[in-house]
Order: sequence, then C-alpha cells, then structure tokens
Amino acid sequence: MGGEPQRLSSGIGLDVFDAAPVAVLVSRGPEHRIAYRNAVYRETFGDRPLGQPLRDAFPDLAQTGYFSIFDRVLTTGHAERLSTAPVDVTYPGSVSDVTRYFNFSVSRTALGAGDHGVLAVVVEVTEQVEAGEQIRVLAEQRRRALLRYRSLVNAGTQVVWVAGPTGEMTETSPGWERTTGQTWEQFHGDGWLDAVHPDDRAEVSRNWNRALAEVPADFTSTYRLRVADGGFRHFAIYAAPVRDGDTVVEWVGTCADTEQEWQVRRREEVLARAAEVTAGTARLEEMLDALSRVIVPEIADACSVYFLPQTLDRPAGAALTAERVVALTRPGLPRHREEHLRPGGPLARAIEQGRPLHTAFPPGEVPAALGPAGSGPWLPERCNSVVLLPVAVDGATAALLVACTCGDRQPLGRPETDLLRELIERTQTPLRNALELRRTRQVALALQRSLLPARPRCPDWTSRSATGPAPSAPRSAATGTTASSCGTAPPC
Repeated sequence: MGGEPQRLSSGIGLDVFDAAPVAVLVSRGPEHRIAYRNAVYRETFGDRPLGQPLRDAFPDLAQTGYFSIFDRVLTTGHAERLSTAPVDVTYPGSVSDVTRYFNFSVSRTALGAGDHGVLAVVVEVTEQVEAGEQIRVLAEQRRRALLRYRSLVNAGTQVVWVAGPTGEMTETSPGWERTTGQTWEQFHGDGWLDAVHPDDRAEVSRNWNRALAEVPADFTSTYRLRVADGGFRHFAIYAAPVRDGDTVVEWVGTCADTEQEWQVRRREEVLARAAEVTAGTARLEEMLDALSRVIVPEIADACSVYFLPQTLDRPAGAALTAERVVALTRPGLPRHREEHLRPGGPLARAIEQGRPLHTAFPPGEVPAALGPAGSGPWLPERCNSVVLLPVAVDGATAALLVACTCGDRQPLGRPETDLLRELIERTQTPLRNALELRRTRQVALALQRSLLPARPRCPDWTSRSATGPAPSAPRSAATGTTASSCGTAPPC
C-alpha cells in the first residue's frame, strides 16, 4: 500500500475514519484485499493484515455467505445492509469462536481512476441483541408459565387464585367457582371470606393480613370452606408472593381439599383422648360421662346416652322406656330421667333393628315423629342433625346414644357416625356387666317371690251357685259389719 494514505474518489483520505466510533473496513478489487481498517475495527476483529484478501484474513467466515455480499456490491454497485447479523470468529482475547452481533452497511467506493473497492461500516449490537434475547426468553418463559397456570386453573384438582399485593382477589378462578359456588362478583376483592366457615373467618383474616404485612417466603393455613352443596370441608391453603425486585406485585395461591386427611387425623386424636379419659374406669355411668365429654364439642353439640334395661325381656311391640344416664350439651339440653318411646317411631325402630339412624334437617325444624312421645323439648334449639346409635350387647340393644349438631355447624354425617360407633364400643364390658347385674337381680326377685307362702283366698261372695244366689252373710249386732266365713284370713 506504501506510506501514502489511500484516498476515496472525492480526494478524502482513508485516515478520516481513524477516529470514527464504529468499525470501518475498505477492501480493494475483486479479491477484496484489505486496504484500510480503523482502530475500532482492529479492536473488534483483531489486526488483520493489510493487502490480504478477506477470504484469507477471515477463514472462519468462509461458509457464511458474507463474502458474496462484497462480490455483489462491487459488481452491481448497489449497497446492502444487514441487521443483527451473527459473526462467529475468534475475537481478540478469546480462545475459541464466539457469537457476536453486528449491523453492516456495505457499499461500493472508488479508490482512484478505474479503481474500485468496498466500504463496510460495522456497528456492534451484541449487548442490545442479548438484552433483547433475554427479554424474549423471559417473555417466552412467562408466556409458558401463564399457559401452565391457565391449564392448572382450568383442569387441575386444586383451586388456584391470584391476589393483588394488598390481598384482594384480582383474577377469576374457575376452580374456586366450581368448589364454592361463588361467582366472580361474589369472589373478587374480599368476597372470598364469605365462603370461609364463620368460626374460622376471624382467624383466617387475621393470619392473611399478617402475611401481607410481613411478606414471608410462603403462607400456609388450613380452614373450612363452604362448598357448592352447602356443607363445609377442610382445605389446605398455600400462597407465595410474586416479586419484581423488592416489590411484591401479586400473590399466587392454591387451595387443596384435605377433608379426608383431616377426618383421619381427627379420628386418631379423638380415639386417643377417649382412651386416656376412660383408662381405669369400670363403672358404666362414669365411662359414658367421660366419653360424652370427648364427643362434645369435638364431634357434636349435644350427646345423650339412654340405658334400656327392659329390652332383654320385652315382648315384641311393647312400649319402651329409656332411662337417660348421661346428658351433655353446649346449648342447654332439657334434662329427662325417663322417656317413653312410641312403638313404631324412629327411636323404637333404631332400637329394635339395632341399626344407626342419621337424619339432617333445617336448623330448629326437628321432625315431630323423631322424639319420644310427650317429651316436650327433646333436642337443643336450632338442632340441624341427629344420629341415633343403638349399642348391642349379646344380641340385645342395651343402650342408645343420641348426638346432634346445631346452628351453622356442619351436620353429622357418615364419618361422625362411624367415629361415634368406635367410641361407644369402649363401653361393651361395663354394659355387659350392668346387664348381668340386672339379670341377677331379676332372678333373685323371682326366686324370692316363689318362696313366699301362698295367701288363703277369700270366698267369692258375689258368685252365684247353680241353684240360686249365694246366701247373705249374717250381720253383727254389735258392729253392723258383715261377718266373714274366712275367719282370720287376711283381707282380699
């Protein structure tokens, strides 16, 4: 090239590009020999030798098609531009090929009389591309996460919800609507609290507000939700804050039905308590009283136990008398000592058939036929369900357990009935002993009666003989009373 600066056709020297903030390359002739490269170009691509053809200077670009652009521009004179073009070469300071991104502007230039070359202006945009790619990747990740979230919301077995940073519900939840029956209008904001059991509502609200204020890594809770059929079931709640830097932008949570697990755990806890309170207790009434104190209020609001001593010798269809030996209640159950059960009624049928009876009804609307005849108030006010559980010993119904719930409490169901049966089975031995004691007393009484001397019978003065009426007894002149022919026989 010589020491003389190369000049463009306008007479301007190539060294005008030395201070340019972008990379500049000038090639000469059809072999595209390097005629000039400024400082930025050398810093970017290395000190490629002057006079060397581009294909020799950049052998690692042979298969990319970039050299054909130089060929076209030199031949046609039409400039070409490339945006965010990747270039994989060995850059200064690197030991292997890496990918960096550039914008290229390639145009033909005259280098002298009849001498033409190609001017390439190169701007690196690697940082912008990588930032854009990162944004694209994040956007794609979020798009897929949103798709997963929507799929989970629409098809999952859990309830998924989204709340704002202050705890109000901000997005619809098909799972919540299916589970609770609440519409979006009822659910959004703080409306979801209306589906929480009234007894749990204050604690749930307090714990949720604490989590919003303290922002823990996650929030867990278990409470009862009113489901679409009107009952309540236990749900485990899990929620986590979504952060943008240090700012919480929303909360995402799930609700999973754990009623079955809760029932299993409650059964184990109740049975353990029952074993503890009845340990060492042998007397029937003491044991029944202890069990009732486990049943109320853990399972029911009221519990009564009736002893049925006459069932062993009772003729079929005869009236029944139930002796209440235990009565425990929260709302205030009227106390009775004896209640007469109408034949054919639900109580009598449960006793005769030895099968539990479960019925639920609107609070306070106890079916009239359910209670004992003429017993007056028999269950607490606002009672909503009753379980009648006969207790059989040696094939005979020896006792009857009556349990009920009241007001807004979940009506008794099959799990509660099964748990009551397990509890009352603990009384089998005391009940059997009580029955044996009653049998013994009945046998002793019968034997005592059989050993008593028979009393003489008085004549039947009112009977008539075959030949006419019986003669009148003579009257005493002293007393005016009728003399008895029985002498000293006891009065009839």
